[in-house]
Parts: sequence; structure tokens; C-alpha cells
Amino acid sequence: MLPALAMQMTGEVNWTAGDFVFATILLGSVGTVVELAARFARPGAPHIGYIIAGFTAFFTFWLNAAVGIIGEEDSVNIFFFLMVAGAILSAMIVRFRPGAMRWIAMLLAIGQYAVGIAALRMMPGHSVEWGFLTVFVLLWLTAAWCFNRAVINRAS
Repeated sequence: MLPALAMQMTGEVNWTAGDFVFATILLGSVGTVVELAARFARPGAPHIGYIIAGFTAFFTFWLNAAVGIIGEEDSVNIFFFLMVAGAILSAMIVRFRPGAMRWIAMLLAIGQYAVGIAALRMMPGHSVEWGFLTVFVLLWLTAAWCFNRAVINRAS
């Protein structure tokens, strides 16, 4: 509702119907992840891991669509979308098992820096905000740690 209200007050906010649909899908998706984690994940580490992964995926899509994580929206940012979309598909294939989810989250963490390195090559003269990428890396690694704790606890 905030963008709709802001559009009434200033000309600087100019959302299209597609923007509102995109926001609805993203917010609905993160809400679904949190709800499913609350219902089906074992309490503790896996529960927290799914919630962190869901919010990190949400923020990746949201920030990337809004302004682009690295440079313009039409630059190497497509790789962030593709990584998260591939991770979601992979997670569905492995039925969201914590043992596989830890590796998916680890690969996403590595992928954040890989896209940063690719940006240096593909966009010469453009700076990469490594601190910002590191926040995403730490979030993915935290989710991976939570999934790993679930695997360790299940084995013992």
C-alpha cells in the first residue's frame, strides 16, 4: 500500500500494474515459505534455516528488481535471479531436505561472490559493492549452517 500512497503524493514513485503484481507474488512467496516452515519444519535449526533462506531469496529478488544489486537492472543482475530461481527449483526436486538444502545455500553464498567477480570482467570500470554482497553471503551461510545443524542433530 505504501507505493500506492506515495504515488498520490509525489511523481517520483511511478509503479505500474506489473510492479504491483510482482510485489504481490514476492510477498506471497515469502509468506508461504514462512508458513510452511512453521507448519512442517522441525523446531529449531531447520525452521530458522528455511525462514532465513526465504527472506534472503525475497530480498535478492526485491532489491535486484528495484535498483539492481550490481549496476543497472539489465547488467549481470540477471545471474542473481537465475541463481535463486535455480536454487528454488533444486530445493523442490530434493523435497527441501535439510541435507541438500545446506549445499544449495552454500552454493548460493559462493554464487554471490562469483557474480561480483563476473561483474568486474563484464563491466570494466564499474565498482562492485563487496560489503553488500557479503551481507547476502552471510545470510546464505547462516541458512546453510542451520540446515547443517539439522543434519547433525538428526544423525545423533
